[in-house]
This record gives sequence, C-alpha cells and structure tokens, in this order.
Amino acid sequence: MRSIPPVICLALFIVSVAAHPNASTQAIEAKTEQCLGGKLDAPILIEVFSDFECPSCRGFYLYTIRPVLKDYCSLDKVCVIYHEYPLPGHKYSRQAAQYSKAAQKLGTNQWHAVLDALYENQEKWYQNGSLDDVVFKALGADEYFRLRKLLLDPSIDSAIESEVALGRKKDVTATPTMFAYALGREQKIVGALPYSVLKSFFDSIVK
Repeated sequence: MRSIPPVICLALFIVSVAAHPNASTQAIEAKTEQCLGGKLDAPILIEVFSDFECPSCRGFYLYTIRPVLKDYCSLDKVCVIYHEYPLPGHKYSRQAAQYSKAAQKLGTNQWHAVLDALYENQEKWYQNGSLDDVVFKALGADEYFRLRKLLLDPSIDSAIESEVALGRKKDVTATPTMFAYALGREQKIVGALPYSVLKSFFDSIVK
C-alpha cells in the first residue's frame, strides 16, 4: 500500500479542522522540557520524531522547523515538540541523540545550539563519528564539559528509550514523522514538509 504524500495529508487535515471548528483540545504525551519552542498550551502542536543521521530530517529541521520556531513559536502560536528516534541502521544516530538529550538538560539555548550544529554538520560527523568536535564548537569549553558530565547520567538513555517506545506506540516507521494537533484533531504526516506548506496551515488556524 502506497503512503499518502505529506502535503496531501496536511491538506486533508486542514479540511478536517475546518469541518470541526469547535472540537476540544487533543491531549498528547509530552513534557515541557521536550518543547523546542512555544508552550504546550499553544493552539497548534507539532510533534516530530527525528533521526540525526537522516538527510530528510536534516532538511526538515534546518529549512522548516527553524523558521517555525522564529515566526510562530516565538509568539506562542505553535509548540514544537522534538523526540529522538535514532534508527538502528545509522551508526552514530544514538550517540547524537545522547548529545541532544544532554544539551536539553543544559537549557533551551544550548539544545538549539547542539541541534543546529549536528544537523548543519551532518555530512561531516556521520562519516567518522566526530560528534565531539562539532558539539564542542557549538557550545564552547565550559558548556561542553558540563554536557560531558551529563552524558554519564542514566536518565539520558532512559529518555531516549521512552521516546523511541512512544514512536513505536504511534506506529512511527520512518523519519521524519510529524503529528499535527489543532482544535482537537490529529494528523500523522510521514516525510518532510516545506515551510511554505506549514505556514499556510498555521495561518488558516492562527491569524
């Protein structure tokens, strides 16, 4: 069975939302610290399952999610929740996810810096595993060594396992996979979407 293209999935969701304008808010399994931007009570929630070694995840983060963070999350119109979903066939994805989770514990700014660095330099580190060099340059010495200590915390791997388990529960089989929630409706979208498409969706709900 062929999958539905992500743009069509979102178009169907827009029709569904328009048909049920007074539906109640959809509850999701997420914590405040998993919000990459915005607040959990935002009118629109975007939940993303991502793998650092996935080229499509790279493009989706750099060219879609970052503009969303700037244009919508900063105004609390959208909340973006990011989950680690390292795929078994990717050699360094799990390690990259560990760096991301540790950076999340340092703070939102540090988390953004590490995500930016890992995705921007994906072609470099996925070949030789030079994650330390990339993260060090992104954080600077003091924050980097704080992160290295956090990597020893067993809760880092536990958090990743919890997010992987959540993805499996939600039938995530590829990355990126996004779940959009608005006005009590939910839509699963497999594959990357361009920013212009998400912008049109957001603007149809939040003016």
